[in-house]
Amino acid sequence: MSRLNVAPTKSSQIVLRRDLAMASEGFTLLEQKREILVMELMRLVDRVQVVQSAVEECRERAYATLRKAIARNGYHRMRNIGVGIHYEHKVRTEARVIAGIRVPQVTVEHGQFSGQYGFVGTDSLVDQTMRDFLALLEAVGHLAELESAVWLLARELKKTQRRVNALEQIFIPDFKDTLRHIGEVLEGKDLESFFMMKMVKHHAEDKARAEDDSDGNAPTGHDG
Repeated sequence: MSRLNVAPTKSSQIVLRRDLAMASEGFTLLEQKREILVMELMRLVDRVQVVQSAVEECRERAYATLRKAIARNGYHRMRNIGVGIHYEHKVRTEARVIAGIRVPQVTVEHGQFSGQYGFVGTDSLVDQTMRDFLALLEAVGHLAELESAVWLLARELKKTQRRVNALEQIFIPDFKDTLRHIGEVLEGKDLESFFMMKMVKHHAEDKARAEDDSDGNAPTGHDG
């Protein structure tokens, strides 16, 4: 701890008490924010793990269906079908606020499923391949949303933790130490003033007593 470079006066004491109150209030609010961020991060991390597993399942399912479709319809046929498919994919992003932090909400929109190829020379595996990859696209968008939120909240948590540590370990102790020092200095000045007043009072009383004695001992004249 170190004292702040301020004059040990009453005005400095008042200002520092006000600053200490504000710092203490800020520390309480930041601690609450930190707790909210930690809880939200834990919740999101659990969801990320679930969604990661879902994405992996969707990916395995989509590619497994694709391999079956290629085996049944042929590589070149599937490639020509793929080239002719056009979906108006839309990625819509919004934001929600968590502990004062704007985190993204990602929504993947690919429109209604529709066959964009002829039925001749194809089978249900081609349709299923499209459905599986569209499902994979939605799952990847959801995962991107969660991972972005985790990254943003983790960054904010780190900043909040630094501020909490600075207030707890530096600013608040410095304010308290400086206030303690100012209190000791002012108390010493008060004691000094008290003793000075006592000395002045005693001196005045001694002087008054001496004057009274002098008046009482003065010689008195007699008529002859």
